[in-house]
Amino acid sequence: MIGDAHIHIDYSSPGVRDRMIFGGLLAYDQVWQTGAHMATWIETDKDLIIDGQELPAGKYGFFTIPSKNEWTIIFNSNWDQHGKDEYDEKDDVIRFKVTPIITDEITEHLEYKVNKLSETEGTISLAWEKVTISFPFKLNQ
Repeated sequence: MIGDAHIHIDYSSPGVRDRMIFGGLLAYDQVWQTGAHMATWIETDKDLIIDGQELPAGKYGFFTIPSKNEWTIIFNSNWDQHGKDEYDEKDDVIRFKVTPIITDEITEHLEYKVNKLSETEGTISLAWEKVTISFPFKLNQ
């Protein structure tokens, strides 16, 4: 909960299991469903502003395009799909880029967090293997 907004993320959490994930198991510069099995989805019951763009209240497929130096974050209107089997760029609602944070510490299982900064602002982050990405959002009041 951020203020009176409920933000829910549904995802499968794969493990690293001594594998090289980014640039290995997951090739760089290709769309990823940002989880395992079914596409990860994010639902918000309030309109959000992310990267200066409005994300209307609703349910969205959450995809990324991992690259070595920057990631593309994608909110897509087709939230109910296996992996990225039906992913189509024409269904993208918001797209923007973030810089990944690389550490020596390994996060064994993919982990999402919604962090409250105030009653109207927060961040969404994910961490897996040695990579963390995070981006801010605010409620569109």
